Amino acid sequence: MNARNTKKDAAPRGVFRQGKAWAVRYRCGAAHVHEETVGPVKGEAIRAHSARRARALAAPGWCPRVERGLERKRAAGRVLFSDYAAGYLEWAMASGKRSWAKDRSRLNSIKPVFGNKRLDEITTAEIERFLHGLMDGRAPATVNRFRDQLSGMFKRAIRLGLVTANPVKGIPKLKELGGRLIYLPPASPGRPAYEEDALRDALPPELRADFTVSVHTGLRWSEQAALEWRDVDMLVGSIGVGRSKNGYGRRVPMNSVVRSALMDLATERRRPDDATARVCRVPYRTAARLFGKAVQRAQEALRDAGKDAGRLDGFTWHGLRHSFATRLVMNGVDLLTVKELGGWRTLAMVQRYAHLAPQHLRAAVEGLVNGAVGAVEVGLKLDSAKNAAQPRPVSVS
Repeated sequence: MNARNTKKDAAPRGVFRQGKAWAVRYRCGAAHVHEETVGPVKGEAIRAHSARRARALAAPGWCPRVERGLERKRAAGRVLFSDYAAGYLEWAMASGKRSWAKDRSRLNSIKPVFGNKRLDEITTAEIERFLHGLMDGRAPATVNRFRDQLSGMFKRAIRLGLVTANPVKGIPKLKELGGRLIYLPPASPGRPAYEEDALRDALPPELRADFTVSVHTGLRWSEQAALEWRDVDMLVGSIGVGRSKNGYGRRVPMNSVVRSALMDLATERRRPDDATARVCRVPYRTAARLFGKAVQRAQEALRDAGKDAGRLDGFTWHGLRHSFATRLVMNGVDLLTVKELGGWRTLAMVQRYAHLAPQHLRAAVEGLVNGAVGAVEVGLKLDSAKNAAQPRPVSVS
């Protein structure tokens, strides 16, 4: 046994002597190594070490060095929103918060307003004025996301003891109105799917297969952009989504069109042996920019051909997901199945597509008529059978 790695005392790992005192060594929630002198009693050092480890496991991103810095500023009355925001982002990234990138983007708009203010000086009225100012040019849903982020930041500040109240708590959310449902109509007798054809032709070649996969799977762009070839099972005919927006994984079945598109992409792989390579070859933000330009070109082509291009107004990649759900409903697929295929968490989230399939409602009320007619027919048949069963009077001449 290597003598260098052998502890010279009977204390647990992470607890050691430091001169005449006992000290602890541990790794915090942010993966930093810390050493801390506790005191002359070994038992207190052992308890302190257990407490630090428990805190690190329970609070990913927790760092006593950052916490001490915030505490010193709080005690001195100098905790600025900008300093707290920087620590908040570090915590969000270390704890695996999925929306940390969007949080950082929204903070670029928040910090110029509140950055130089003390955290405990920010009032409800100031936040309400800030949110009201965001309404100029932004949708109510976007304003609500800013409100939710500020509220979450102050809730964490309360847990850290930096403030005593959440100034966002009394501000109500704005009503989010349902917008126009934008989708690509499917081909039908007498009406080809010219919007879809024009948009596909306007896309760069490297995005056309991804376009086809999106229309026929309903994958969110974030899910599709994160797909790796190991997630594609050609043998079973399904695509695995590791973790979708609702926090759960799922398997998405392929149809023959998706299988063919993926086969085309597979033949163009630069590293055929790398199972972790991305299926989509175009980066996330580049695809959004290219798609927006393709929509404009498709609209111009439709107008030049004398066709209506209005359905492509405001069309984004997410509209392909709406197209997927819309076409399922129009083909008579029930909403529960649509929910499962699209990865929506609740049935209420697919109710927006229900009006696209009114035929089942008409069939239900028409059943009343058919049922009534059937009852009359049954009654007539029973009367005929009853009359036939009765003996006929015999005439005597």
